Amino acid sequence: MRFGKEEKPFIKFVCTIPGFETIEEIQPKPAKKFLPDWWKDMPLQNEEGSTAKVCPSMGDYFSNGYVLPMWMDATFQYSKEKNEFNISQAGGPFPLMGSHSNSQLLNYTNVSFNGKDASNVFKANSPWKIITSPGYSVLQLPMFYNFNKDFTVLPGIIDTDIYNVINVQMLYHGDGEEVFIKRGEPLCVYVPFKRTKYNFSFSAQTEQEKLRFESALHDISTKFERSNWYRNLQRKRDK
Repeated sequence: MRFGKEEKPFIKFVCTIPGFETIEEIQPKPAKKFLPDWWKDMPLQNEEGSTAKVCPSMGDYFSNGYVLPMWMDATFQYSKEKNEFNISQAGGPFPLMGSHSNSQLLNYTNVSFNGKDASNVFKANSPWKIITSPGYSVLQLPMFYNFNKDFTVLPGIIDTDIYNVINVQMLYHGDGEEVFIKRGEPLCVYVPFKRTKYNFSFSAQTEQEKLRFESALHDISTKFERSNWYRNLQRKRDK
């Protein structure tokens, strides 16, 4: 008896405004389409040796998930003294942006990111909804390596097999300054994952684990950069 391949899990972005799904610059795309320029320009080697570009964790981070670009031109600002916000937006009949009262979050904690304090939380009501396979959720993350000092998308988890709304919460860094987000600018990334429970434990290493770690350390020091050792292991595992 022959069995078919296991069906791949899916993630689907659904645009709720007819016709706007055809606009290329606002379509969600794989994260690898939005590599920051500084990363693309970085060499593998410089006069002092290897750069961060040989680090597998960073390369895999950049290629994981799906980026939601901003779907409209938007300008927003907030005044601490007046406790007032202003928003202007253009580019289509999109749901209006809004602001979360500081009594909902910021009054209870001091929030800063990339050296900038946050004074308000704005919310961008997305025209997109996300549907995933049963048992799958998405992790909402900021475009961390873009190092944006104007705003930061707050991370969170949405069970998109039962709830599909994705309104993006953004920390506003400033006091009265206008922040402009251009249509098509990468806003945040969604990483789908399967919900599961883990058997958690911790222990001292066994002799078998010690040998495994020492072997891996030797391979890293002797093979990592020259033979693409780590990537080959990934390909072998994923066959």
